[in-house]
Amino acid sequence: MKRWDAARDGAIYQDILALENPTLSIYALESYAIIVDSMLQNELLRNLVLSHAEIARDLEETNMRLAESEKLLSEAQQIAFIGRWDVTYETGEFVWSDSFRKILHIEPNVVPDMDLYMQHILPEDRDHIMDNMQRLQTEKDDWTDRYRIILPDGTIRWVHVRFHTEYDFSGRAISSYGTLQDVTAMKEVEDELERYSKHLEQMVSEKVKEISESQMATIFALVKLAESRDDETGAHIERTASFCRLLAEKARALPKYESLVNDEYVATIYRASPLHDIGKVGISDLILLKPGKLTPAEFTVMKTHVEIGYQTLKNIDKRYQKNAFLQMGLDITRYHHEKWDGSGYLSQLKGEQIPLSARIMALADVYDALRSKRVYKSAFPHEEAVSIIQEGRGKHFDPELVDLFTASHQEFKELFDQLS
Repeated sequence: MKRWDAARDGAIYQDILALENPTLSIYALESYAIIVDSMLQNELLRNLVLSHAEIARDLEETNMRLAESEKLLSEAQQIAFIGRWDVTYETGEFVWSDSFRKILHIEPNVVPDMDLYMQHILPEDRDHIMDNMQRLQTEKDDWTDRYRIILPDGTIRWVHVRFHTEYDFSGRAISSYGTLQDVTAMKEVEDELERYSKHLEQMVSEKVKEISESQMATIFALVKLAESRDDETGAHIERTASFCRLLAEKARALPKYESLVNDEYVATIYRASPLHDIGKVGISDLILLKPGKLTPAEFTVMKTHVEIGYQTLKNIDKRYQKNAFLQMGLDITRYHHEKWDGSGYLSQLKGEQIPLSARIMALADVYDALRSKRVYKSAFPHEEAVSIIQEGRGKHFDPELVDLFTASHQEFKELFDQLS
């Protein structure tokens, strides 16, 4: 049948209307309407068929591409040794890909279920996995993790799992899916790298310790040379370093210092305290070794050893900024003659304005000076030295440090006797 043509068929319509017999005109119009309606229906049907055919062709091409993509994905999963799993909670249906079964060494005819899967997880890891799976059904987070599986022959492998859950409009978990990848080789490489890293850290630590001990031996030798000019025993620096370490360890018990005084702090104050009087190399023997009391002018010169030592270390600090050892050495050298009540020198700092390391050094230095023989005095017994330090509580010394010293004074006595 011919398709509807508006120009041609419109002319036919006008010819029918021109007929003189009305009855014949009505009959002719009705007949023509039937023909036109049939033509329109056929045209519509034709368009629908063509449209359907086009859609069917597109759908077929899409399915072919999808099948090809799934094939490529399956091949990629097999190459990467990645398995996929799916579970529908309403039906309890599990689906495992071929790669998934190969990873777990499960035959193709074995029906998948959760119990079978859990049997392949190393017993030590099962509770952790179950807890996470339960949590993820309520918290709606994706999950990745590593754990161990045990194969039928007893071999243990490491796997990496990805877990994703779908929910309905009410928030109820309806299905989950994810991947399982054998990462044993990767884990072995990571473990080897970790062992190598720890080995390197140990080597570096040992080398740093060796260098540090060598540097400290040099520092002790140089400082001891300076101290030997007014220290008959030559053990002042070893003893004061040990006193500082002991008192710092006691200070760790105070809540106010728990964030400041740690293992590193204790080790640093032991290494830095020998620098406290390094500036005495710039003081004349006439003053340093004078057997009697110093004159005000001489004492003014003596006090400059603090600034001499500080400036000496400051020049080194310019090259090694943010070095904890030098920073504490600067504090101790410059401020260990400050007093709690502000009557010390050179800066007349008061109370906790004085760095803790310098407050510790002040007490340790005085205790050792009291116990030691000098050209200008005899050695004091332990009990008298303790009494003098207690008298200086809140004046010369930090009252809390004096209390710590008093509570453990016997340890200081034993340390002095051991190092003398």
